[in-house]
Amino acid sequence: MLMRIATASLWNRRLTVLLTVISIAVSVFIMLGVDHLKNELRSSFGRTVSGVDLIVGARTGPTNLLLYSVFRIGNATNNISWQSVQTLSQSKEVAWSVPISLGDSHKGYRVMGTTADYFTHFKYGAKQPLEFAQGHRFDGEQQVVLGAEVASKLGYSIGDSIVLSHGSGSVSFTHHDRYPFIVSGILAATGTPVDQTLHVSLGSIELVHSSGGHANHAEEDHDHESTIHEHKAHDALTPESVTALLVGLKSRLGVLTFQRKVNQFADEPLLAILPGVALSELWQMMGMAERALALIALLVLIASLLGMTTMLLASMKEREREIAVLRAIGAHANFVLLLIELEAILIALAGALLGYLSLAGLLTGLQHWIAGRFGLFVGGLPLSGSTLAYLGLIVGLAALLALVPAILSYRSALSRGLSVRT
Repeated sequence: MLMRIATASLWNRRLTVLLTVISIAVSVFIMLGVDHLKNELRSSFGRTVSGVDLIVGARTGPTNLLLYSVFRIGNATNNISWQSVQTLSQSKEVAWSVPISLGDSHKGYRVMGTTADYFTHFKYGAKQPLEFAQGHRFDGEQQVVLGAEVASKLGYSIGDSIVLSHGSGSVSFTHHDRYPFIVSGILAATGTPVDQTLHVSLGSIELVHSSGGHANHAEEDHDHESTIHEHKAHDALTPESVTALLVGLKSRLGVLTFQRKVNQFADEPLLAILPGVALSELWQMMGMAERALALIALLVLIASLLGMTTMLLASMKEREREIAVLRAIGAHANFVLLLIELEAILIALAGALLGYLSLAGLLTGLQHWIAGRFGLFVGGLPLSGSTLAYLGLIVGLAALLALVPAILSYRSALSRGLSVRT
């Protein structure tokens, strides 16, 4: 009976109730969205690199080194000399090492020079190896392997010719048009910055920078053609320096020892970081922003629930006779209180479910778009324990705030509801 009366009363005021439900749904959408995206971003960032024990770069901040070497954000303050790379790579503790060189771009996407070992040793997620959707790794100075997003967004396929540009900006006025590259392979999507990267050999980086990558005179053209043939006679061009070095050790027990060895390297100032530790420091730096977003979402929710309370209070004036009649025919005061509470709980529950279902549907529908546009795999919104806790909190707050109109209603309804009105 109580449920039937509550639903009938809400249906009688369906327009204001619908607006209140939508208001709560929007706040729930924001609150759950902020929390879910925060968790998914952490998970996505954590999946970016796996199996790399140390990242070595020029002396700088750990976060900066992590950002430019793994996430392609920012630029290096300095490079590592090739001699230091060889010295570290030949250390007895090192199982493998992969140098990377950044600095060029192609239509806003970063170009990374590396060795063929990159495709063997670099892993992401739960130590998942890189896989080719088409083609194969580069085996020459003028071949390029594209990330999935680069190939998809720019419409490239195997065998296409592309020209790299100097600098990492989206607009560059210096193009290495002397040395076009042929697409040899396209990697499968990983949901990491690998998807947004063009991969070439270190020799290719040296080749395009040997004379700036462009020329205007016929004599220089002839010299460059001769230089290309001379370079091809060698196995690879030797770089003078690289941006960073990814290192895998023979034993994880020696990570801290080797890190200290690198940080105390005598030949030049270097820094070695553990990717997981540096990532934790990054999240600590972003913790304040996360808390601010969560606070904003909570305030939006409270504002919506206060709006629901205001709506219930406003409706009390119109419902004085209704409640007074219920009291007059024998309804206990607790019945009136429970009626108002039940209405508030139904409104909050409807809003919470609408917000949850809207967010879950939107994330499911935009999953592939987000992966392609931002290189992030954002999963759906499961009905997990934390999600149920949030929904329970919303309903609990609604019930708590509804006590105000509920208590006021049954105290005043009987004395005023049946009085003669003029």
